[in-house]
Amino acid sequence: MTWPRGAGSSPAQAAATVTADEQALAALCWGWGEAYRIGRDATRGWWAARRDGKGGDITAGDSDELWQAIVDDYTLLPVPRERPAGSVP
Repeated sequence: MTWPRGAGSSPAQAAATVTADEQALAALCWGWGEAYRIGRDATRGWWAARRDGKGGDITAGDSDELWQAIVDDYTLLPVPRERPAGSVP
């Protein structure tokens, strides 16, 4: 059986790629999800948008590039994060 080009050489390899991307997306959301909406889709690729609504979408070719772009954006202008109710300032 022949697999389509770009899909990996087997379904197992394609599944491993999806799993790695899902893990990378989960890690980005865990670290930055409070300040950014983060996703990956066929239209924008890897993307993030500030939750305070400032600026446009941040896009990147892979999860590492997106992580660095978020760090750069946050360094220039930190996104306010809400404190849990009852927390000490």
